[in-house]
Amino acid sequence: MSPASRLRALGAGLSLLAALALSACSSYGDDIAAVKQAKVLGDSTGDKLCTDAAGARGHFEWSAGKSETYKDNPDIVAVTCSVTRPKASGGEHHVDLVFIHNRQTRKVALDQVVVDGKTENLLSGALNLLLMQLD
Repeated sequence: MSPASRLRALGAGLSLLAALALSACSSYGDDIAAVKQAKVLGDSTGDKLCTDAAGARGHFEWSAGKSETYKDNPDIVAVTCSVTRPKASGGEHHVDLVFIHNRQTRKVALDQVVVDGKTENLLSGALNLLLMQLD
């Protein structure tokens, strides 16, 4: 095989690998979009909850994957909004808002709140988020 042929084969292989990686990343794009738009608590959407949790100085990013809680059901996806927010005293708060998206029923629910590595129930998680607004 000539060097030019090897180079073309390598390029084709890399293109295929890149396409597979992109399709794997985008397979949860619709789930993330559904959570962002869904009304989760009252009139608050998933996107508004994350924006409010981050505040003016924080930032957040979305990710999704198979649900650990419902691992036997491939139609239930865990969508996580990971928030990083600076503390007034220095350092950072880390908050994960974990939503469940059911692809069959198209329902979305807030499933779990993790504040600084500690899993909270929804009520205490909401209280901790409020206290962070005051920090």
